[in-house]
Amino acid sequence: MNVNLRYLRAILHDPEIYPDPEEFKPERFLNPDGTVRDDPTLSLAFGAGKRGCPGRHVVDATIFIVTSSVLSVFNVTKAKDENGYEIPVRPAVVIDREVVM
Repeated sequence: MNVNLRYLRAILHDPEIYPDPEEFKPERFLNPDGTVRDDPTLSLAFGAGKRGCPGRHVVDATIFIVTSSVLSVFNVTKAKDENGYEIPVRPAVVIDREVVM
């Protein structure tokens, strides 16, 4: 894995900044009133200074548009087994060809 990606992953998975970094907790990015927290650490994923990603704002807008479109059209729920019980989701981290998925 690229050394820079390792440093970036270490920063974005720091348990002092983000408790339980491997857990899916989107609420960690929200303020108590429900607004999105301005977290300067997250911008590190796009680089910093004059070498920052020029497409950062396009990516932010695209993710918002796609997510809102999917949520407005589809009923997103957990899958159910043959007895009608929800199947638990087990998140996993997979490293494939130096890319963390």
